[in-house]
Amino acid sequence: MNVESSGRERASILHDLSSTDEEVRRLAVERASCLGVDDALPLLVEALGDASWRVRKAAVARLVVSEAPGRIEIALIAALSDGENPGRRNSAFEALVSMGSRVIPSLIEALSTDDVDVRKLIVDALAGIGDEAATPTLIASLRDADPNVRAASADALGVVGGRGAGEAMTRCALDDDEDTLVRLSALMGLARIEHPVDVSKLDGALRDSLLRPAVHVLLGEVGGHDAVDCLLVGVASQARSSRESAIGGLLKLLERFSDEGAHDELEARVLERARAIDGLPDACIERLPDADLATRIVLIQFLGMLREPRSVVPILEAGRDEALAEVAQSTLAGWGEGALAALEPVWSKLDLDLRAAACDLIGRIGGERAGSMLRSALDQPDAVLRAAAARAVGVGRCADLMPLLVERLEGAAVDPVTESDEESTAIVGALVALARWDAEADCGLAGELVTLLAERLDTAESEARVAVATVLGKVGRPEDEDLIVHLLKDPDPAVRRSAVVALARLEPGAASEPLRLALADESARVRLAAATALGEAESARVIDDLHRLILDDDSRVRSAAVRGIGQHAAHGHVSVDHAVALIDHALEGDSMVALAAVEALDAMGGPRAAEAALRLLGRSEPELVQAAVACIGRHGEVETVGELLPLVGHASWSVRSEAIQTMADRRVSRAVPAILRRLETEQDSFVRDTILRALKSLED
Repeated sequence: MNVESSGRERASILHDLSSTDEEVRRLAVERASCLGVDDALPLLVEALGDASWRVRKAAVARLVVSEAPGRIEIALIAALSDGENPGRRNSAFEALVSMGSRVIPSLIEALSTDDVDVRKLIVDALAGIGDEAATPTLIASLRDADPNVRAASADALGVVGGRGAGEAMTRCALDDDEDTLVRLSALMGLARIEHPVDVSKLDGALRDSLLRPAVHVLLGEVGGHDAVDCLLVGVASQARSSRESAIGGLLKLLERFSDEGAHDELEARVLERARAIDGLPDACIERLPDADLATRIVLIQFLGMLREPRSVVPILEAGRDEALAEVAQSTLAGWGEGALAALEPVWSKLDLDLRAAACDLIGRIGGERAGSMLRSALDQPDAVLRAAAARAVGVGRCADLMPLLVERLEGAAVDPVTESDEESTAIVGALVALARWDAEADCGLAGELVTLLAERLDTAESEARVAVATVLGKVGRPEDEDLIVHLLKDPDPAVRRSAVVALARLEPGAASEPLRLALADESARVRLAAATALGEAESARVIDDLHRLILDDDSRVRSAAVRGIGQHAAHGHVSVDHAVALIDHALEGDSMVALAAVEALDAMGGPRAAEAALRLLGRSEPELVQAAVACIGRHGEVETVGELLPLVGHASWSVRSEAIQTMADRRVSRAVPAILRRLETEQDSFVRDTILRALKSLED
C-alpha cells in the first residue's frame, strides 16, 4: 500500500470510527490492522472504550494478534487506570489475559504503581493467565499494603498454584491479625489447590463465623479422619451456612476415600453421629426448595445417605428442576426397594407431574413393588402419566405387564388426543425393550409378544395395525417374516409402509422379493419407505431398482433413490463413475431432488463427485449452490475448487461466504485479488468477517 492510498485509508477509518452506526465503527476497527502500528495502536486503544461491546470486542481481537512486543501491553496497562470508562478498563484487562504469558514481565513491572485499583487488576490478570511464572510475585503481593490486593493475590494463588503458594496462603489463613477477607481468600485458595493443612491449627478460623464455612470446604478437600469430628460439629450448628458447608465437606471427604473398607467405616461413623443430631433431616428438607443449585445437590446427596423416608417426596420435588433431575433420581435409586416402600403409601396422593417423574425412579429400581405401582399408573386417565409408566415398564423389565401394554398400545393408537402419540411411542419402546431383554434371558417373552400382537391384527383399526407392524419390525425376528409380509397387503397405506420398514429391518443385508414389490405400490409413502430400505441394503443387486425409482412421479421417492445410490457408491457396491452417471438426470431435477444429488455426491466423495457438483453452481437456489460448494471443497482437487472463484460476487451472502471460506481452507491463493476487490464493496458484516479471516489465512 503506497503512501497516498495509506493516507486515504487512514482518513476513511478515522471517519468511520466517528460514525453513529456501531457496525460501521466495528468494521473500521477491523480495517485498522491494515495501518502501521504507529497509526493503528492509538485507534485500537481508543476503541476499547467504545459504547458498543461489539466494537470493543473487535478492538480486543485486533490488539491481541498485533505484532508490537512491549508497546501494546504498555498501552493496555495504561488503559487499566481509566476510572472514567469501565468499558475501556475491562476490555484492556480482557486483552491482557488473552495475550497470555508473554505479558507477565510487563504486568509484574507495573505492580509498582501507587494506584491500588490497577494493582488489583494486574493481580487478577495474572490469575487469568494462570502461569506459575507469576507465583513468586503473587506471594510477594500477599504483603501489599491494601487488603483488597492481598485478597486478590490469595485468590490468584489458588488459581495459579506453584512452588510456595500453599505455604504462603497457609500463613495468611492462620494469621488471626490478618484481614478477614484475605484469610477467607487464602482458605478458599488452599481448597482449590488441595494443599494439606493441620486441622489442629484451624481453631482460630473456626471461631470466626465468616471463615468457618471456608474451613469446612478446605477440610472436605484435604482432611482425613481427623477432620470428621470438626465437620460433624459444623453439621450440628444452628447457623445454616456452617451446617451446609460442613455437610458438603463431609460428602467430599467421603468421596475421597476410594478404599471400599475405609469408605464404609467412615460412612458408618458419619451416619451414626449425623442421625443423632436432632432435627437435622427436617432442616435439610425445609431448605431444599430455596437453596442455590450447588447447595441443593449437596442436600439431596446427604439426605440420600441418611435414607430418611420422609425425604423421598421432597427429593422428587427438587428433581422437577431439570438441573437436579438426574441427581435426585440416582440418589433415590440407590436406596432400592427402600425408596419404593417410602413412596408407595403416598403414591396416589402425588400430583400427576410428580407421579410421572416417580415412574422413572420406579423403572430404575424394578421389582415386584415397582410392577404394582406401574400397573396402577397404566390404568390412570392421563396419557402423559401412562407414557411415563410404559417407559418405566421397559426399563424395569416388568414382564408381567406386557399384556396390559399391548392392550394399551391399541387404545393409544386410536385415541385422538395429542398426548397419545407420546404414549404409543413409549409403549412401542417398552415392548421392544422387553423383547430384546428376552434375547438375553431367553424367557419366551418375544414369542408371547408376537402372539399377542398377531391376535389383534384381524380386529384392530388401521392405527393399531400400524403400531403392531412397528413393534414387529423393531423386535426383528426372522420367524415373523410371513406375518410382516401379510401386512404388505393391508388396505391402509400407513400399515403397508410400516410393514416395509419392518421387513427392511429383518433383512438389512439384502432386498427380498416382497420389498421389491413395494416399489410399485400405489402409495408414494410406501414407495418412499421401500426406496429408503433399498438404499440401506448391502447388496449391489438393488442398484437397478433404485435407478428406476429416479423416474418416479413423486419427488420424495426420487430423492430417496438418489441418496440410496450415493450410499451404495460410498460402501463400494458400485463405482463412483457409474453412480455419477446414474444420478446425472437428478442434477437437473427440482430443488429437492437436486439437493439429494449433492448429498449423494458428498457421500461418494472423490474428485469425480466434486467435478459433477460443479454443474450445480449455476442453479438459482442459494441453499443448493451452497451445498454444492461444500461438497466441492471437501472432495475436489485444488483446480476444481478454483472454479468457485466467480461465486465471490454471488447475489446470496451465504454462497459468497461459503465460497470464500472454502477457497481459503483449500489454499486457493489465486483467489486473493478477487476477494480483496470484494472487500471494498461488501456490505454484509458476516461476509466481511469471513473475508478478513480468509485473507489472513491465505496470506500466512
